[in-house]
Amino acid sequence: MRGRLEYIIIFSFCLQVFAVFNLSASGVNTTFDSLASRNEPFIVFYPRKYDRMAKRIRMILDNSSERISSELGIGKIDTIRVYIAGNKEDYRALHGETAPEWSEACSDLRNMRLCIDMEAVLREQRPVRTVITHELSHLLFAQRVRGTRCPTWFLEGLAMRQSGEWGFSDHWHFMVSVWKKNLPDLEDLRGRFPKYGEDAAMAYRISYIAVKELFSERPEDLMTLTAFTRDLGDFKRAFILTFGKSPLDFAAEFHATLGDKYRKGYILAVSAPFWAGMVILFLIAYSIKRYRARAKIRRWEVEEMAVRRQTDMEA
Repeated sequence: MRGRLEYIIIFSFCLQVFAVFNLSASGVNTTFDSLASRNEPFIVFYPRKYDRMAKRIRMILDNSSERISSELGIGKIDTIRVYIAGNKEDYRALHGETAPEWSEACSDLRNMRLCIDMEAVLREQRPVRTVITHELSHLLFAQRVRGTRCPTWFLEGLAMRQSGEWGFSDHWHFMVSVWKKNLPDLEDLRGRFPKYGEDAAMAYRISYIAVKELFSERPEDLMTLTAFTRDLGDFKRAFILTFGKSPLDFAAEFHATLGDKYRKGYILAVSAPFWAGMVILFLIAYSIKRYRARAKIRRWEVEEMAVRRQTDMEA
């Protein structure tokens, strides 16, 4: 037993040294500390000034991974390395060309890495938990299906669903687009999404609604679909076996029923009393989010200055 424990310790040390070496080779100049999760699938690398944030992210990973892996049907999670970049330059060096410039975090499915631009996350209105859980969904799904290629609309819709990434603003803009018949087709969202603007936002919104509709009656079908996808190595065949229809047939039915489900809600929403109330609620919610975001940034700035003063005193 003692020999086995020593082997695990040596293996973990070598893994961390290898990861730090890769950081240097990638052009990242920041010195990183490391933190392992209690269940050992996650190793978090972070600049010392983000010590508290690293512990918080580790907790989010541990808690969210249990729920997501249960939904997907994963028994044991393979090791995932998490890198917290303290600035845009380090983040760019970490992800290379795998993520757009505006992203706050990204998942490297080939190397099982989650990269985080902490400065961007702290400025973002989305909660840290939402950002981390979205990317974690991508990584765990890839482990479950063993890298089988799947439509982007399904991957992004599932990640939004598992991260709870949907709000009043998303719902309102989606209803407006349904009313105007200004929606992309799911079959056009099999590959890369638009990078910017309302087209990108609508691609994510319709993907979320599609996945929500897909599992609305039987959430357990997700485990069945991913098992078939893993065993067959073919998402389309797995989809047919799970739902009795092809992804193309589902897309056609989905678009045909959108009008009945969401146009009535739009008609109600444009009535004066309802709209006035929603505007007030939206402004209140927006003000609260802005206040919390500013408070969060100020808190981390104070902590960062404290860490720097302590480092200067030790030097």
